[in-house]
Order: sequence, then C-alpha cells, then structure tokens
Amino acid sequence: MRAASTDKQLQNTLEWALGRMKQKGYPIKSRVALNVEPNLAIMGYARKEGQTHRILISEWALDSEMLGGLVLHELSHVYFTEQGASSHDSQILEEVVEELRERDGLRAKETEYLIDAFNHLQNVMVDDVVFAVMGDKEREMTKRFFAEWVSDRPTGDPVADAGLLCRNAFAVASLKRRSLFDKGNDMYYRNESFVSVLGPKSGEDFEWIEDFLEKASPEWDRKRFRDELQKYFDRILSLMRSSSKLDDLR
Repeated sequence: MRAASTDKQLQNTLEWALGRMKQKGYPIKSRVALNVEPNLAIMGYARKEGQTHRILISEWALDSEMLGGLVLHELSHVYFTEQGASSHDSQILEEVVEELRERDGLRAKETEYLIDAFNHLQNVMVDDVVFAVMGDKEREMTKRFFAEWVSDRPTGDPVADAGLLCRNAFAVASLKRRSLFDKGNDMYYRNESFVSVLGPKSGEDFEWIEDFLEKASPEWDRKRFRDELQKYFDRILSLMRSSSKLDDLR
C-alpha cells in the first residue's frame, strides 16, 4: 500500500506543473490525474480515459530529479491534444503506416521503430512548450538527460541502428532547436563515433533527420503534417533497408 506522503507528493507535483503551464500561457482545460504504475519500465506516459487525461509514472521515477520535467512533458502532450494539433491526430499516423504496409510490406520490427520515430517527432514539438515553461536549472538537467540518450556504437542490426540514429538525431535536434547544443562536447563526439561506423551515407541520413526534427513545425496543418511524415518515414525505411553497410564489409 502506497504511503499517504507519496499521494501528496504526486498531487503537489501535478499542481505545480499545471500552475507553471498556466502562468506561461499554456493552460490545461481537461481534468488530469497523476498516478504511479509500479511495474512500468519507462519513466511515464499519458493516456486518455473518457474525459480524463491520466499520467502514469513508474515508482522509480518518484525519486528522479526529472519528475517535474516528466510531468510538464506529459501535460504538454495534453495541451497539444486540446489544441487539435496535427501531430496529435492519431489517424494520420495510422494512414501513413497503412500506406507503407501496402506499398513496401512493413515488417513488425520496422513498424515498431517507425512508431518510435513518430514519437520523436511529436516530442520535439511538444518540448517547445516544456522548454518555454522550465527554468534555467531544469534546462540544465534536461541537457544532461538528452546527452545520455546518444549512442556511440551500432548494434550491427540495420533496423535497430536506424532506430538508434533517429534517437541520436532527436537528442541533438532537441538541443539545437533551443540553441543549447555545444558542438565539441561529449554528446557530439559520441554521435560522430556512431555515424562513422555506419559509413558515409549514414552521415547524410543523420543530417537529414536531425535537420527535419530541428525544423519541424507544430503549425503544420493536417495535409502538410501528413506529407512531411511520409517523407520522414520514407527516409528512415530506406536507411533500415540500406545494404551499404554490407557492401562496406565485403
């Protein structure tokens, strides 16, 4: 049974985050609940239950210095949903994935990593709100958080490595988008190491995906968002199926 002090901590964190969002011009109109899910492997996520948006966080996240930032991030997803943003229209994702299945015969693993890539696109947009709401101390914590995301060594699996490249691009784009990326830091060299092992074309792919995420606009209407998502997925799928790495090893 969870202690009453934990429930109070959750409520205080939620009220703080809602207050900060409102103060900065991003009020949440929906009912929001914050709960712990003991066996959750990730830090947390949000889902809609009827008229309520429920944010579920892992038990271990309660002791993380990033708890406040996590709640702000999930509330920003709620805000985008309330605003009717194209990035949060689930039908668009379903349409584009279904077209790819029919055209290219997507495998389950490819679909999984494309969904991850879609999440990166959503997150880089909603984090515009998060960074606008956070203070300087929280921004520094977030910089360290993104630095830990960057992989420096490929796995040898083209599909998984395409996913890691997208993850690296998301981390770099997230900081570049807010003029917080320091070229020449450990994060930069870890990614350079990763890309160099994959080969020269992977460097081009990284630059394209990073630039795409850095410049992605939450103002895109439905048609523009759908078109851009199609191009983004096409690039990633091409990277997943590239034989350049095999050619280099021959």
